[in-house]
Amino acid sequence: MQPAEIEFIRETFNLSQRDLAKALNVAPYTVARWETGANEPAGLQQEVLRALHRTAVETASRTDDSAANVGTLIALGIGALIFYLLTRDESVTKTKPARQSTARRRRR
Repeated sequence: MQPAEIEFIRETFNLSQRDLAKALNVAPYTVARWETGANEPAGLQQEVLRALHRTAVETASRTDDSAANVGTLIALGIGALIFYLLTRDESVTKTKPARQSTARRRRR
């Protein structure tokens, strides 16, 4: 993820570095370092930022208040944000359910 892409996410959804940091459960200085290229997001934060960037690209061309709605979800925190991103992504909702663990099957 490029620094400009992270800035694009914040600008599209009208978020401060602090807002985005809170949603991703990182410190505000971490977002600042991502935007300067000093560090790169990894793990869950990287995946959420990728999904947010796709959403920002789709939303930027609209004239309705989609960006404000997603910005509100981001401000609510990572739980609401992940739920939104997962439920709107068809490839995630069409995956097979995980198999039960061996221990759980034995109890039945």
